[in-house]
Amino acid sequence: MKQLFPKTAWQGLAICLLLFSLTGCKKSSGDLQDISDLSRTASLSDQQKLMATAAATAATASGEVTGSGGNFTAAVNGVNKYTGTNYISAIQAAVNGLTSGRTVKEWVTVRVSGASGSSGGSLKYVNMASNTGIDFAGNTFNANSGDALIIPIWADRKSNVEVKNLKVTGKPRYGIWFKGCSGMNISNITMNISVPATDLGLGIRVDNSTGSTNNLNISGTINITGGDNSIETYGLDGFTIGNVTSSNNAACGVLLNQSKNGTVGTVTGTNNSTTGSVTGYATFRCANSNGPNVTCAKVYSRGSGRGFFSVTGSNGCTVNSVDIANTALQGIFLQDAANTKVLAGTVTNGNPNVQHQSATNCSTKVNGQTYTASNGIW
Repeated sequence: MKQLFPKTAWQGLAICLLLFSLTGCKKSSGDLQDISDLSRTASLSDQQKLMATAAATAATASGEVTGSGGNFTAAVNGVNKYTGTNYISAIQAAVNGLTSGRTVKEWVTVRVSGASGSSGGSLKYVNMASNTGIDFAGNTFNANSGDALIIPIWADRKSNVEVKNLKVTGKPRYGIWFKGCSGMNISNITMNISVPATDLGLGIRVDNSTGSTNNLNISGTINITGGDNSIETYGLDGFTIGNVTSSNNAACGVLLNQSKNGTVGTVTGTNNSTTGSVTGYATFRCANSNGPNVTCAKVYSRGSGRGFFSVTGSNGCTVNSVDIANTALQGIFLQDAANTKVLAGTVTNGNPNVQHQSATNCSTKVNGQTYTASNGIW
């Protein structure tokens, strides 16, 4: 027989009735008397809040994507939402099946790897809603369409979104793309990707192309191989980016554009800006009026275009330590930068090791020397 009410509604009603009985019935012995006494001391509004909270908790939805052999099933609270061969559609069905208009984060767990398949000639992605988390549980999203139109995870003007434990392979346009969003959490991301077209194939991109963007947290193990920029931000206010490992890509390990009020952990880069036509990008780069109030704990760079590069009016970045070697161009290049400082470290086999050009109130302290001139090559 078809249920008149979902299971979660009955659970919420049962909890509400229990709370009502505890607050309105005669005292009983033992623990029930203690609970009833406590309930009587609360105001009516407090009791109503308890009942509402209990009902809301009971009604929280959770989604799951399972499957095998290229067939996928999406369910929310045990109710089937999709069965078929489209990996993106299965994940989307689980997201869409969560509580409508929710004000707290609800989760979808993806328990199976899958491939995007054909793009159909237009952008194809999992579209996140506000107050949504997706846990890929270490599974892999393979962007195998052969064009530049697949974005495994996408959110536009959303808040309180989270993605974790995701692996990406293939040729995505971007592995993760959040634009105009706030309250973003990304953790434990591994990518091994290729560039599908010039200036595409980014790992993680967060920008303000459709609205203001703020409060980004990237944590855990972040390891991105190949592609273009491993992590790029534009117009971001407020961020905490943890340790990032980036290798064998066409551009930067971490690129911050017009982003302020944030911290970056250790950026470990090997062969950054070596697979494309441009060799001037860096393991860590600040550009396009980036800053102020940006701190990077350490830049470790080997065999990259540059190690640390601040350019185009960027301002107010401090790098606590560097270990840079064997760059194609400058190990450290502060060009049209202001209030930018490197506090300690070494640069070896750069071309040259350090250069300042039109630098204002900048200093680079490496190899036992401190360089403060606006223009100089060392």
